[in-house]
Amino acid sequence: MPKFGVSIYSVSRKIEAGEWTAMQGIRWLAEQGAQSIEIVPFGIDFVKEPELIGKCLDEADKCGVPIENFSLNANFLQLTPAEYDQEMERVKGYIDISHKLKVPTMRVDCSAFRRPIETNTTANFIQELPTIIATYRELCRYAEPYGITILLENHGFHVNGSERTAQIFEAMKDVKNFGGQLDCGNFVCVDERPEIAIQKNIAYATTIHMKDFYIRPEERDPGDAKQFDCSNSWFRSVGRSYLRGSILAQGDLDMPKIIATIKHSGFDGNIYIEYEGMEDCLYGTKVSLDNLIRLWNQA
Repeated sequence: MPKFGVSIYSVSRKIEAGEWTAMQGIRWLAEQGAQSIEIVPFGIDFVKEPELIGKCLDEADKCGVPIENFSLNANFLQLTPAEYDQEMERVKGYIDISHKLKVPTMRVDCSAFRRPIETNTTANFIQELPTIIATYRELCRYAEPYGITILLENHGFHVNGSERTAQIFEAMKDVKNFGGQLDCGNFVCVDERPEIAIQKNIAYATTIHMKDFYIRPEERDPGDAKQFDCSNSWFRSVGRSYLRGSILAQGDLDMPKIIATIKHSGFDGNIYIEYEGMEDCLYGTKVSLDNLIRLWNQA
C-alpha cells in the first residue's frame, strides 16, 4: 500500500514569502494527513543555514511523519566543462544534505526548466543522451554509500516524455540506486496524454508526483501566460497549448483513470501531492490530498 504524502513545494509560497518557516510547513502538512513529506529547497536554504537540517528532522519526528524524498532542480546540459564541474559539485553538496536529512530517495534534474523551448529537439536529446547517462551514473556512484537512490523525473520541456525518459531508464538498468519519479501531470508539458504515458513508464517509478492541469488549445489565449511561471499562472506546452496547475481532480486530466492505472499496476511506493494551482495553496493542497485518497479508494 503506498504512502500518500505531500511535497512541501505545495506550500512553498508561504515559506518563500517569509510567512512560514520550513518547520511550520512540515507541521501543517502532517496535520492535513500527509504520511510522508518531500522537501524542495524553495525558501529553505540548507547551505547557508545548515541548522535547518536538524530542525526539520526534529519537527518531522514530533509530527510522526517522515521526510523521505528531496527534490532538486539542476542542469548539466549546454554547459562549458568548468560550468559542468561546478554544477556537479553543487549537486553533490545537496546529496550530502539529503544524507543528513536521512532521506532514501533524491530527485535530481539534468536539464534546466527554463531552457529555451526551441532547443528541446529530438536531435539535441539524442546528442546529449550520453552526457545525461554519464551524469546520472556519477551521481548514483556518489550517493550509493549513503544508501540514497537518485531519481529522474519527467520534468520541464526537454528531458520529459515517456519515450525519452524510458531511454534513460533502460540505459541505467544496471545501476541499483537509480529510479524514477513519475510526475503524472508533467507529460502534458510535452503534449502527451498522461493516462497513456503512465502506462509506459510506471514500471520505472520509485516515487510518484500527483498534479493536475487545466489545458486550453493555442487559439484560446487566456491572456496572462508566462512561459516559465508554472505557479499561479498559465504557461505554454511544447506544442503551444496553454497549461495552468489545478487542484487535483478539478482540472482536465482524467484523474480517476490515472489513479486507477497506478493502483492496479501494483505500485506501492510514496505518492506525493505537488500542488501548483492559483487557488490559496493551503486550500488547494488539502483538497488535492483528500481527492487523491478518495479516488484511490474508489479505483
